[in-house]
Amino acid sequence: MTDSPRAGHGRRRVNVTFSPPTPNGDLHLGHLSGPVLASDVCARSQKVLGNDVAFATSTDDNQTYVVTTAARLGTTPEELIQHALKSVTASLELAGVDVDLFERPDADYTRFVEGFFTHLWRHGAFDRREVELPYDAEAGEYRAEAFVTGRCPICLAHARAGVCEACGRYNLPGALLPLADTASALPRRSTWIWVLDLERYRDEITEWYRGTDVQLRPDLARVVSDTLAERLPYIPITYPSSWGIAVDWDGDPNGPPQAVNAWPEIYVGHLYWLRQARKQGLGDCDELVQFIGIDNGFYNAFVYVALSLLAKRHGLPVTLPKTRTVTNQYFMLEGRKFSTSKGDVRWAKDYLESVGRDRARFVLALTSPELQQSEFSEPIAQATIANRFDAPIAAVTRALNAALSGRGADAAPSPWWTAALRASRQRFEEAYALETFSIRKAAEALSLHLEVLALRSEQIRADDPGDVAGVLQFLWALRTLAWPVTPDLSDQVSAAFGAASTAGRAPLLQEATTPPTGRFQGLKTR
Repeated sequence: MTDSPRAGHGRRRVNVTFSPPTPNGDLHLGHLSGPVLASDVCARSQKVLGNDVAFATSTDDNQTYVVTTAARLGTTPEELIQHALKSVTASLELAGVDVDLFERPDADYTRFVEGFFTHLWRHGAFDRREVELPYDAEAGEYRAEAFVTGRCPICLAHARAGVCEACGRYNLPGALLPLADTASALPRRSTWIWVLDLERYRDEITEWYRGTDVQLRPDLARVVSDTLAERLPYIPITYPSSWGIAVDWDGDPNGPPQAVNAWPEIYVGHLYWLRQARKQGLGDCDELVQFIGIDNGFYNAFVYVALSLLAKRHGLPVTLPKTRTVTNQYFMLEGRKFSTSKGDVRWAKDYLESVGRDRARFVLALTSPELQQSEFSEPIAQATIANRFDAPIAAVTRALNAALSGRGADAAPSPWWTAALRASRQRFEEAYALETFSIRKAAEALSLHLEVLALRSEQIRADDPGDVAGVLQFLWALRTLAWPVTPDLSDQVSAAFGAASTAGRAPLLQEATTPPTGRFQGLKTR
């Protein structure tokens, strides 16, 4: 398997992160079914493979969505952030998302971000440019990002300023087709901002993609090819805003205050939080795996690549590891994209409490919108859980507890079981390998492993030592193979053989094909 530690090279250092959630509400199933669960399964699977993993992110406090949502709810941004941080942290724990570090930006973080961008500014990486932005004369403020809605000038979908969620392409400031009675219809006023002119760095970005063997998922590959086919846009590094991390690069006392654009800030945040998780270097690693919704694809594919190359060029202590950006499409709720800001949600906490952690993780992984939009239907999800998870586990528990209590894997497994375990392990390995990573494939591999185990358990020949050893080892393999997707099931298998708990401890891949040393004491599932 290509993603196991390389012989003679020790463990690979893998950093895993997901897009920092905007603290304007709790996690919904769109978040959980996409980058959040996928990143956790990835981090867990890399631990199973024996690699050294750091898994970290934070809340995205400086997004303008925080301000607009707070105003809509009649609260302050700080109160909203505090409430959302508490809610999201609880939901991550309830979902079994075993993140090493999940915090919110603090003073040290703010200094790190301000220092990063100021260093690049001093080295001439950014350009000062005059742009036109919607201006709210009554409030005396320019409007951008979440404040501005309209129609995407590329695909005509409803969009907010920045990246269009429908086509994934970038909208220049003030470029949305305006809608009446929204900020996009406000009069536009000229102002100066600092921008990252991506066209200026076209050669470096193009060379980055030529030099990598990482294959992008089709949706992100299309964003890259379509964007490179045209003149690359400039991206605001600062906006005239009082919200966000303030910088004073202009030296103009009469100009509006400038704050770092929250979207480029995310890249620097990943550097900071992964460094904090590792507590050494700057999050130094062999591979960086970023899990994002496709609406963040443009920034990852262009802005973050450009910032990393510029940081390296201008002497900031960053490394350029092999970088994998793993996208997902949208989970739909009655035909609409899950959206906290629009109120189209099914809260992750409520769903987890209603169906249980393993069941929720299994069905959300199985139906994750990895490559295309996926509709969430609670009745269909419940039927899937009942038929493909609960039923086979119940059948295995019923058959093996009755027939094999006190037995052990004391003989060589029969050829049938040896071949079955080899095939199942291969399916899991393909799902967990970074080159072919897929939580849908992992959940499908788990479902088929359970299906085979259930069918054969009901036909077990208790007088055949090879058959007994085979079925027990096939069950035991779930302790390792299922741990990234359904950690509670893994722990239940451990308990069934009197083995050490896997809670907080990754069982290693080789343990899946090593016979259990303990006797089978009965499977107890919840």
